[in-house]
Amino acid sequence: MRDWEREFAVIAGGEAQKTPAYYPGSSRRIRSVDPHTMRLVQAEPAPEVLWDSRPRVYRVGGRLEEFFSIGQLAQALNRQPVTIRKWERLKVIPAPTFSIRGKTERGNRRLYTRAQVEGMIRIAAEEGILLHEGESIHISTTDFSKRVVALFKELAAAAETSRAA
Repeated sequence: MRDWEREFAVIAGGEAQKTPAYYPGSSRRIRSVDPHTMRLVQAEPAPEVLWDSRPRVYRVGGRLEEFFSIGQLAQALNRQPVTIRKWERLKVIPAPTFSIRGKTERGNRRLYTRAQVEGMIRIAAEEGILLHEGESIHISTTDFSKRVVALFKELAAAAETSRAA
């Protein structure tokens, strides 16, 4: 026998559901309704995942250092990983300083340091390409490439001096 009062309470939004509820005898999901106003209640948006929420930590020169994948770099620059790979192939950005051997047939994994990623984010914001994906701003019309190459050289020189000291 069906418990119509409980089912109506679920439909009206009076009972909290951890899994999506369905209308009785249907495959249609029940949307949450405020019982007082009988209007739909907006579901809470999923928490935003930040690009630096899960760094890989490796020991380099006796120190622990954070590294980020190409996917995390792409997320930070508001692009897709395929775009970052294309930029590397076209020499828009230099090849990453670090890589680890891949465990699958797909090859090695590109790794960027926190300083490299944050520097590229800053440069992209200053050049106006950070939030303009799909618009008429072409990366070739900016100084992004030159500035990123200079950033990588500057960071490599700083790493060399810190290792020598």
